[in-house]
Amino acid sequence: MVYQNLSEQLLLKRCSDGDAIAFREIYENYKKFVYAVVKARLEDAEEARDVTQDIFVNLWASRQQLKDIRDFKTYLYVFSRNQVISAYRKKNIRIKGENLIIEGIKLLDHSPEDKRLATELTGLIDQAVAQLPETMRHCYRLSRQEDKKNREIAGILNISEKTVRNNVSEALKRLKLNLQSTHPELLLLLLVMLFPS
Repeated sequence: MVYQNLSEQLLLKRCSDGDAIAFREIYENYKKFVYAVVKARLEDAEEARDVTQDIFVNLWASRQQLKDIRDFKTYLYVFSRNQVISAYRKKNIRIKGENLIIEGIKLLDHSPEDKRLATELTGLIDQAVAQLPETMRHCYRLSRQEDKKNREIAGILNISEKTVRNNVSEALKRLKLNLQSTHPELLLLLLVMLFPS
């Protein structure tokens, strides 16, 4: 059978059934796309190649669910993103920038693991925020939790906008430093939550 002529859905169905040749066709069709997704997030090309390889190994390992996927490219993008995060946690690979890791995160589904980590992160942030000086704590909460503009916060707290800006900036810096030293594996989620792309 000529696998190049099969539809993507049929290839995915065959992959789910354990057809290695169909999986090879999926690999050939998407290896450049996956590498581009990974390389955009990693500083080292060798690490990007290793993570790309891991993505396809893990995709094969979880092949039973492939037959149910309707938008495979989006699925593969999310799967690749999660593998980069997982590699970051396990291997301490270097990631480019703070916000590149999850573009359009609000449009994507979250795994149970993402939800668990987000809950854990929220608790850690709340503890860290409670330790901030009073004015800084109020500025942070009004800005990040109530989504108020600096001008509004300045009016509420009866301080200058510059003071609000400085306090919010310092609060974010302290939170990042705190998390980096105590829970580095959750730092990416903090960056995503506080600085969405």
